Amino acid sequence: MTARRNIPERVRALLTAPANVAIHGSPGSGKSWIGDRVKQLLDDTLQPVIRIDLSTTSSGKDVFVELLLGLNCAHDHSKSPSAAVRDVWRTLRSCLISSNQHFVFLLDQFDRVLKFDDALDFLLLFRELVHRPESLRCTALMISRRSLESIETKVSGISTLAGVCYTQYLGSLGVDDLEDLGPGTNGLTLAERVECLRWSGGHPVLAKYWLTTRPDVSPDPSGDMERAKIASRVLDHLADLRLLDVAAQYVLGPIVDDLLFERQELEMLGVVSVEGERTEGSISLAELHHFRDALRHRTWSMNPWGVLGNAEVRLRGLIDNTLSDAHGEDWAPKVAKKNKAVQTALSEALAKQSRDTKMFSRQAPLLSYTYPGDLWQIMQVEWNSFVPVFSTHDKPYWRNVLTGLSQYRAPLAHGRAEVLGEVQRTQCRLFAEEILTTISQYENSRLSTL
Repeated sequence: MTARRNIPERVRALLTAPANVAIHGSPGSGKSWIGDRVKQLLDDTLQPVIRIDLSTTSSGKDVFVELLLGLNCAHDHSKSPSAAVRDVWRTLRSCLISSNQHFVFLLDQFDRVLKFDDALDFLLLFRELVHRPESLRCTALMISRRSLESIETKVSGISTLAGVCYTQYLGSLGVDDLEDLGPGTNGLTLAERVECLRWSGGHPVLAKYWLTTRPDVSPDPSGDMERAKIASRVLDHLADLRLLDVAAQYVLGPIVDDLLFERQELEMLGVVSVEGERTEGSISLAELHHFRDALRHRTWSMNPWGVLGNAEVRLRGLIDNTLSDAHGEDWAPKVAKKNKAVQTALSEALAKQSRDTKMFSRQAPLLSYTYPGDLWQIMQVEWNSFVPVFSTHDKPYWRNVLTGLSQYRAPLAHGRAEVLGEVQRTQCRLFAEEILTTISQYENSRLSTL
């Protein structure tokens, strides 16, 4: 992973190559600081830079107007409230074409685009400005918590701007990065620097707090509060990126799915250490007990019974629809003949259904009276019918998922959730969410072919 002190120069070199760069990191990881250093380096070489904090803008049009002002090329019509975003963009493009200089656009808080009403037009038009820097003579540095790909996908469903940028993630600090946080590193021994990283989990905000207050010399409970606050902010960010469950697997265990791409994201964000590169002077948030406790609490508080119940309902509906397509609506007797366990499960379900009819004069669908273990028995005897749905893994894998859910269901459904430890709760929720995701992807693919 690139040392922090080398990142500004590396980004400067890319921007003047010319090429576009995107910097991503969790809250407090030092993104804006890196942006300041890059701008300083560019200013030192007399490279024109226009910096805009998108948190102060409300639309893509506002951003283009600010860029025009930075170029000293604003036209009266661009300031008009009635001017369309494309009109302002055309003016900006004309100014760039007529200029004999290369400009760098530094856009901080790029996540703000998600709040723009004209986000789709802005992303398309901005890409048109920067995707050929050799001809239009401008490059961009975009700084955000989210990746450009996730921002674009959320707006338009596809990502194109991310494809014309080099990406730099800001992960944990190393021993040599501490000097850039201020004079507090003067005179520190290597052991003290390592202690700073250990205490802070390598997070820049916490490392600077340690250097300022020296909790190793003067312990204070407020330091624990600061670490808890940062842990909460990072977890909020991971939840926003849909990486919370993956972090729970790699930090707390068990690892149900080895999600290599997601793990790499966690490594680049400094949440877990890079495999094979763990050294005395390198640390991650996963080794900070405040972070682990916060993650444990966050995943513990997620109700596994709610998601498991939802997975059961969706799975029952899928089974009924799939077997109705294969054998007709009266599929139950035909399938029951193929397996003793299926015959028993459906017989018991029929008895419960009849009992509801007598007691309440109403009844639910037959599969509503089955359990995850029963559902697996039905699926496995008709596995060929379900292969198109569960093609992401083989039959033994899904047997493990369904039998795992069956194991956890009774304690959750009958108010005995406390008998399940954090590992079991996490695993139960991950299993259930994987089933929900798999079914949704299959149903969406079918709808797209209609």
